[in-house]
Amino acid sequence: MRRVRREVPTHVCRGVHGADGGDFRAARPDPTGSGTAVTQNIIGLVLAVAIAVYLIAALLFPERF
Repeated sequence: MRRVRREVPTHVCRGVHGADGGDFRAARPDPTGSGTAVTQNIIGLVLAVAIAVYLIAALLFPERF
């Protein structure tokens, strides 16, 4: 039986083009931005924990709610 040898592709995503022609974008002067995304994530985390505590308390003590 004869084995057929396949060539390994040099680029896995052949035909898919990068947004900048395949090059990396230059770093922004302030890569962290103004911090609004971090603040929004912290507020969301606090709200999620508060809701989780409320729901657990409502399950444990249904007569109080």
